[in-house]
Amino acid sequence: MIKAAVEKIDNFFGHQEVQSTEYFDVYDPGIFTDIVAKVAKGTSETADQAVQTAFQAFREWREVPVAERIKLIKQAAVVLEESTESLRPLLIRENGGTVKESTADFIRGASMIHNMADRAEAFLEPSRFENTVSWMSIEKNPIGVIGLIVPWNSPIILTMSKLAPALLAGNTVVVKPSRDAPVALTLALKAMAKVLPHGVINVVNGRSNVTITLTEHPLVGKISFTGGTQTGSSIMASAASTIKKVSLELGGNDPAIILDDADVNIIMPRLCKGIFTRAGQICFAVKRVYVPNHMLDAVYETMSDIVNEYQVGHGLDERTTFGPLINQKQYNYVQGLAEKARQSGATVRQLGKKVDSEQWQNGYYMLPSIVRDIDPRHELVVSEQFGPVIPLISYNSIDEAIEMANGTEFGLCSSVWSEDQERALAVARKIEAGGTFINSHNVDSLSLDMPFGGVKQSGLGRERTEIGFSEYVEYQAIRMLKEC
Repeated sequence: MIKAAVEKIDNFFGHQEVQSTEYFDVYDPGIFTDIVAKVAKGTSETADQAVQTAFQAFREWREVPVAERIKLIKQAAVVLEESTESLRPLLIRENGGTVKESTADFIRGASMIHNMADRAEAFLEPSRFENTVSWMSIEKNPIGVIGLIVPWNSPIILTMSKLAPALLAGNTVVVKPSRDAPVALTLALKAMAKVLPHGVINVVNGRSNVTITLTEHPLVGKISFTGGTQTGSSIMASAASTIKKVSLELGGNDPAIILDDADVNIIMPRLCKGIFTRAGQICFAVKRVYVPNHMLDAVYETMSDIVNEYQVGHGLDERTTFGPLINQKQYNYVQGLAEKARQSGATVRQLGKKVDSEQWQNGYYMLPSIVRDIDPRHELVVSEQFGPVIPLISYNSIDEAIEMANGTEFGLCSSVWSEDQERALAVARKIEAGGTFINSHNVDSLSLDMPFGGVKQSGLGRERTEIGFSEYVEYQAIRMLKEC
């Protein structure tokens, strides 16, 4: 594998590159010795300057007619699409994805922008009512400056899910990428910003001091965050000081419930895709599988046959099924969960193949494991492992399966697997989750017509569709009495 040049990434606001006195290194999680980029470390002062720039731009951007905003933002979507080939290798090297996964991130991100742009005019049109007593208009006004704090695993689509409705509604944004994968996203945003007016898109990289500045800043009207539940809780608390709006798309521990009429051979390839894509590092990946007692052996062996063919390696290698975990902390955590399960008496079957055995210790690579005979209250089951280790939990009755599925603090997505659609639907309606799929549970299960978000400690608010649009506007009711 050819060693690529090290990128230098500066912060960006007001169409200007903003250098820093300090830069942090972004490493390839699949090749520890490979520095992908040196990224400017923003400060509280940097973040404040970006907010001030965005606020000044907001005054003019909000006055741009909706049709013109739509046209400009669609042009930005084209820029994003055209950047796929040049930025995809950087994304693979910084977040450990594969060529297929990274390509999909860009394509879905551009599709998200186009989809929301097509909804904008109808959504933003005021709702007007008139009767013999009064005339009334419900206006949808922009909020102001929006702070977007985004994750590393699918940074393009997850950022565009926020950025598109925010900008279309007339807001401006300051984006803080994840420290684990800021490179491709920052470069993509800079390219997109150049087709929009000065200060509409701004980017500041850095540590928690940047996040705190955004969440506490009086000129930031809303924070939209995707990431872990613990960080989301801190952001919510910090934002409370200025009573700003908050949207949180947080962790998931998605259950999949297999019903006793499911055909194991048919469902298993789809189920495994929902478990192991991105090495399980997807917020709504399947994290635990509930299986009827009498089907446990069949599910275990069929899943094992499929997973044993997976090849783990660097994402730039076309043989790779999935790549490494993102960093040392996550690697240690997932390895520790597997070991705790083994020590508890559960059966932990490690499967799969190494693409390059010689490079195995030079990355956070982990072979997939299937766990059975595990206590349903074990940490591996009730926490979000975010890695390629999947527990199978047997159940006696469907009521027991539903109770266990609902028995955690999480509620992002879920799935039910059955040949009887009506029966599956009845079970789906009893699951506490923001979204439930029937006979699928992976990235292909999502639809741009499906609002996305969680319940319980998996988040607040929704993204996508008109419901997601409503997260980025202030409603104003104007009423005039005909006779006073």
